[in-house]
Amino acid sequence: MSTVAAELGPTVVTPPSVPAPPELGGSLRPRAFGLALAVITLLGLAVRVVYVLAVTVKENGKVYDALWYGVTSNGLAQGQFFRTPFGTAPSAAHPPLTSLVLGGVTLPFGVHPGTGLQRLTMAVLGAGVILCVGLVGRAVVGPWAGLVAAGLAAGAPNFWIPNGILMSETPAMLLMALILLATIRLLRRPTLVSAALLGVACGAEALVRAELILFVPTLLIPAALASRQVPVRRRFALAGMGVLAVVVVLAPWVGRNLTTFHDPTYISTGDGRALLGANCAQAYAGQGLGNWHIGCANAHPDADESVESSKDLHAAVQYAEHHAGRLPVVMLARVGRLWDFYQPIQMINLDVNEGRPVPAARAGLLVYYALLPFAVAGIVVLRRRRIRQWYLLVPAGVVTVVSALFYGTVRFRAPFEVCLVVLAAPALVLAGGWLGRRFTGGAGAHSPPTTAEAR
Repeated sequence: MSTVAAELGPTVVTPPSVPAPPELGGSLRPRAFGLALAVITLLGLAVRVVYVLAVTVKENGKVYDALWYGVTSNGLAQGQFFRTPFGTAPSAAHPPLTSLVLGGVTLPFGVHPGTGLQRLTMAVLGAGVILCVGLVGRAVVGPWAGLVAAGLAAGAPNFWIPNGILMSETPAMLLMALILLATIRLLRRPTLVSAALLGVACGAEALVRAELILFVPTLLIPAALASRQVPVRRRFALAGMGVLAVVVVLAPWVGRNLTTFHDPTYISTGDGRALLGANCAQAYAGQGLGNWHIGCANAHPDADESVESSKDLHAAVQYAEHHAGRLPVVMLARVGRLWDFYQPIQMINLDVNEGRPVPAARAGLLVYYALLPFAVAGIVVLRRRRIRQWYLLVPAGVVTVVSALFYGTVRFRAPFEVCLVVLAAPALVLAGGWLGRRFTGGAGAHSPPTTAEAR
């Protein structure tokens, strides 16, 4: 044996894997879990297709960010690479991945009037969110929690409403679930491949929403450095591999922007306009406190977006500096709007301007409020079972920081909606088990004994 080993060369040491946490609610055969998850996903897809065909495909032509995504995706199918709507100048008002996905689907079918095909593409991506949420739930605390989380994702309005809108929220939610899966893999199998997968997912998320590059310092790097079963030097190598993967994913788009625009532009030119619309008189007092106002930020279709963004950014910073005494109140209102604790009814009525039907938005608000206490209980359950959950809470902090710095809107919360249903699932599994025992006189399976997750 020693001779054979010598001929094969030096031994490659594989980092030890961390065992999965105990399964909450009992075990379930992989085949049964897969079948149940497939059924939930297909039902969720059916809901989304009906919603698109019956409701959102008939939406009128109001002007908001969906126009940019629709125009740029059609332009890609026609050989035009990211031009401004109603203009010919290059555009990077938003990151490119959403348009690239929609344009990739449009290309083989050609450009047709309306947005039905593009919205159905969003519905399919929404079904992908359901599938990945189920896998995240299973990875965190077992198959039953995974199925409950998938069921919530299939039916919760805040999951299917974005699937009928040509904006970045649906891809952001899908990539959020993939980031969580990659984070769990890295924590349990700290290899360079795991780190690279997480880096690719984080880079792709930044190509959907630029501000979500914050997942690199808040999720990727901590997950790499938290791998206690490998030496410190190896942890830094994992972090380096993850960051390198992010750079590789972002490089083509960043390179295009740096060579296209006058002022240095990396992921998006939209930050200046976003900040200007949130730092003006209408956003600092009155009914619009903490919101964004299109009247404060004028568009210039044929101008260099980087130059206009720099001007807008300068004007926004000046206004904030001159009204610094109001800034704490404004930031508090922004965060309140994000989490639906400030002017929630007003936010519902405003959402219709971005393709969110008022009845659906009302239902989404009620379901969101109903899920919050179960999510808090789920945090307690996971903590008592010593199951790591910090990566499910990081997105809440990221979207809160983003909202405080920019403006408050419910759609910014979309990535955390994925974490919300996963956090709520353990408490719902336990509640379902308790109700089952009550109705069966105490019979039934009990949860496996609590064990600490290996560190």
